[in-house]
Amino acid sequence: MGYPSAGTNATPKELGYTMPGEFEKHAGCWMGWPYDGNLWRENAKPAQAQYAAIAKAISEFEPLTMFAHPGECVAKDDPVTGKRIVAGVHWDYDCYGGLLKRKLGLPTMMPSWDKDYAAGRALLEMNGLEVFEAPIHLEGGSIHSDGEGTLMCTEECLLHPSRNPHLGKEGIEKVLKDYLGLEKIIWFWRGIMGDDGVVNGHVDNFCCFVRPGVVLLAWTDDKDDPQYEVSMNAYERLSNTTDAKGRKLEIIKLPRPPPLFRTFNEANGLAEGYVEKGYVPRIAGERLPSTYINHYCANGGVVVPQFGGVAAEADKKALEIIQEAYGPDYKVVGVSSREVVLNAGNIHCITQQHPAAW
Repeated sequence: MGYPSAGTNATPKELGYTMPGEFEKHAGCWMGWPYDGNLWRENAKPAQAQYAAIAKAISEFEPLTMFAHPGECVAKDDPVTGKRIVAGVHWDYDCYGGLLKRKLGLPTMMPSWDKDYAAGRALLEMNGLEVFEAPIHLEGGSIHSDGEGTLMCTEECLLHPSRNPHLGKEGIEKVLKDYLGLEKIIWFWRGIMGDDGVVNGHVDNFCCFVRPGVVLLAWTDDKDDPQYEVSMNAYERLSNTTDAKGRKLEIIKLPRPPPLFRTFNEANGLAEGYVEKGYVPRIAGERLPSTYINHYCANGGVVVPQFGGVAAEADKKALEIIQEAYGPDYKVVGVSSREVVLNAGNIHCITQQHPAAW
C-alpha cells in the first residue's frame, strides 16, 4: 500500500508516527459552528447557545478556534467570546481531519460529505503539516487511542456496511495500525443504546481512555435496560485483555443518565422537507444517546455534558466520578448540552483536539 501524498511508500507507522492520547498536551481545540436548519432545530439557535457555552468552557483551559460558515461569521463575534478564543474563521466545511504526533494529519472521510476531503487538507495546510491519505471511511468519534499503541473501537460502527465493506475486519485493522502507529486494537460488540441509527455506535459515546491503562466505561445497573447487556459484554472484554504494553486495564464504571427521550418539540422545528433532502428524520419518543463518556479532555480540564431535569442527580454523580478518575491535576466542569445530543453526538463529537506534539 502506497502513500504518494507523503512522498514515500513507507507506512506512517514505519516512519515513526503514532496517534496521541486525547489526554496528552494540546496546542488548542477546533470546533465548527452549527448553522444548518436541516440538522439543527429552530435554525440552530438553541444549539448555538450551547456551542458557545462549551467553547467558553474549553477556552478556560486552552486556545480554541471556531470554524464557521461565511454567512454566520458576524453572528459568531458576539456569543462566542471568552478567554483566548479565535472566532469566525471564514471557511465553508463539513468536518476536519484528525492529527497524529510528528506532523501527521489524517483527512477523515465520510460517504457523501463532499467537502470533508478539502476541509481536512485545508486544516493541515494551515498548520504546515504533512498529509497521508488513509484509504478508509472513518469518523474521529469511532476510535479512541491511549497514545501508547492501543486503540478502542466498536464492531457495530467500523464493520457497518455503509463504511468499509471492501476491507473487512482484518483490512480495517491493517489500515488503522499502519496509519495510527498501533500495536493492538480492542473491539467492542456495540456502543451506546440510542446511537445505532445515525453513527452506528461510536466508541466516544461508550468508552474512553483517561490515561494509559485506565478506561471509563458507560454503565447501567438496570438489567431491564438493553444497555446492560452491551456494557457487560464490553466489561468482560476489557477484563480479559491487556493493552499494547501488556497491562491489565483498570475499568471505571460511569453510569449513564436515566433514559432520555426526544420530545415532540425537539422532533420538530427543522427545515421544511429536510427528510426528503436525505437527512435523518427526528422522531418524538426515540431514545437519545445520552452519556457522560462523550466529554472533552483539555489541558488541565475536562468539559462534561449535563442534561438536567430527570438527569440532574446523575449529572452531579458523573462529575464526581470523572473528577476522581482524572485526578486533582484536572478541573472538571459541566456544561448543558441536550441540544447537541439531539443530533446524536455531544461535546467530544463537536470538538477536535490539536495535539502539541510538534
